Amino acid sequence: MAYGDLLVLVSAVFWSFQVLMVAWLSPRTRPVELAFYQFSICSLLSLIAAAWFETVPGLPFTPLPCLFYMEASCRSGWLIRWQVVAQRDAHPAHASILMSLEAVFAAWGGWMLLGETLSLRGWAGCALMLAGMLLSQLWGLRK
Repeated sequence: MAYGDLLVLVSAVFWSFQVLMVAWLSPRTRPVELAFYQFSICSLLSLIAAAWFETVPGLPFTPLPCLFYMEASCRSGWLIRWQVVAQRDAHPAHASILMSLEAVFAAWGGWMLLGETLSLRGWAGCALMLAGMLLSQLWGLRK
């Protein structure tokens, strides 16, 4: 296992934990409150990780990019709120399968909007992910 594989595995564990926690907490709390706490905890953990692992030599000279990233983070916090609302009525397994397609749609959006390209292996991976998701969701409708 390479270092990058280990990082992907660890992030998948944390992502699964987040999906299960939202499934458990969303019926018990208000979506805005839950999203606020998610965003705050994620920001704090990211700040700690950045302080521990990253070096930013030009930080005093880059206030505009930092403000942009702060604003983008706040916007993504509102998207987390919509995830909480949507996941309130969804089974955690179904929600995690649908949310795992983020990489597929990111690749498709990069191709459509930015002209990025994927190798044949990348497109095959996206096709397999999409086929697996469709198979898992449509398997129950076969009767």
